[in-house]
Amino acid sequence: MTTRYEELRLDFGKKQGEIADILGVKRNTYSKWENMINDMKLEKSNELANYYETSLDYLLGLSNVKDGNFKSLTIDYNVLTKRLKKLREDSNLTQEYLSDKLGFPQTTYSQYEVGTTIPTTLKLLVVATYYGVSSDYLVGRSDDMEIK
Repeated sequence: MTTRYEELRLDFGKKQGEIADILGVKRNTYSKWENMINDMKLEKSNELANYYETSLDYLLGLSNVKDGNFKSLTIDYNVLTKRLKKLREDSNLTQEYLSDKLGFPQTTYSQYEVGTTIPTTLKLLVVATYYGVSSDYLVGRSDDMEIK
């Protein structure tokens, strides 16, 4: 199975080592991310989405819309914490209930909401999927909740 990471890399005619250099990591580290052996740090996913000028939603497989205005977008961690908390509260959920549904320890989810811990890329994907919202929205790359 080809991941979006691999698909985009091949579309750009790059080797794993070249993408690893762009991200400032070892080729082996990038290879494990591309093959979904390890979870990519959120900031590295953002760098990759910016390099490919695509959305996090596309990169993570939430969307099939590849092109758009996605050059040099940043993650706003303050927006992330506020949006995580607002979505949970608007859904009348406790952190305990939500973390149980998502498969995270409650303390971990709490740390996401207060900003002491940043979710990994796959954890962000789980949250976005649960709420049916854009991962780009969650991290402040977009103000549109809808997955395009």
